[in-house]
Amino acid sequence: MRIHRRKARLSVVCAALLLTSGSFTRVSTADSTDRPVFSGQATALQGKVLGIAVSPVGDTGYFEADSFLPPTQCLLDEGIAVDHLSATAEILCGSTQGGGDQTSSEAHVAALQADVAGIPVTATVLRSETSAECSALAPVLGGQAQVFEAQVGSVKIDADPLLPTPRNQPVPIPGVPGAYFIVGERTTQYNGNHGAITLTALRVVVPGPLPGTDTDVSFARAHADIRCQGQPACPQPAFVTGGGFLKDKKHFVIAFRNGDPDWGHLMYSDQASGTRIRADKPFGNASVDPALGKEGGGTLSGTSNAGAFVAKIVDNGEPGREDWFSLDIAAAEGTLEGGNLQVHRPCKVPK
Repeated sequence: MRIHRRKARLSVVCAALLLTSGSFTRVSTADSTDRPVFSGQATALQGKVLGIAVSPVGDTGYFEADSFLPPTQCLLDEGIAVDHLSATAEILCGSTQGGGDQTSSEAHVAALQADVAGIPVTATVLRSETSAECSALAPVLGGQAQVFEAQVGSVKIDADPLLPTPRNQPVPIPGVPGAYFIVGERTTQYNGNHGAITLTALRVVVPGPLPGTDTDVSFARAHADIRCQGQPACPQPAFVTGGGFLKDKKHFVIAFRNGDPDWGHLMYSDQASGTRIRADKPFGNASVDPALGKEGGGTLSGTSNAGAFVAKIVDNGEPGREDWFSLDIAAAEGTLEGGNLQVHRPCKVPK
């Protein structure tokens, strides 16, 4: 496990922007009015410690354009350690894309062990997915947050399946005055032909000794945004994103685009056996078949640190519990116990 030990860095801009609805630093802007314009960002871990922003982990950066597909930001067996904040995870991953008539972002954290200002935080999976698309020049927003086997302090999230932990509202952390956490924090904004959504799987806030010195950490945060105008261009190939775990906590994340050997990732982690697999790029083959399953499927093959591999996925719809994944080199195969797999098409057209 590699731990990034960092001193919290004061950044007036970043401290003001982190963890506020719809606030991101722009790295590119499109002024074209003949097609939709998107923005997106996904971050596995970000926040501030005692009011000072820390460098995010698994962060795609912010993008705004009529088309973008930046490299995915995925870390295997990584962590961070600064004063008042430490975290380790088997997988920390973020991806975002915009094109056609839609944009989507995903953030994924697997097997989390963290300490936020003295409060222990654990989770098997924290995952956020957001999407923004156009329908008759009107924005349509969607998203889901998945939280599996998570605990903050003494509170086990969803310990009672008949009375799940409240979503999108503060939940007090016992024994720490003023501290709280939020599961599935969601903000949405509509303004004419513009729409934006930001979703965080888990946010933990611990008050500091003085006003403005809170420790405020977000795990698995995804943002998608769209401005509907003109006619979408839909020549881009279909692609796959997703992740989750199989029986016995075999974690994975995967992303690939049809016919593109240079975009995406595959990471696999089996804590019980100590197996860690990371695919090399360029891939040998990446193919998406919209006819598989209910929503499509695909195959990714190539080489990895453990040798040649073939990975296959099937998307059987939301929220992902019937999705299927296999990785031959790890002898791993089955329906997801948690997580989600998605086949994305450039524009929303019937199968």
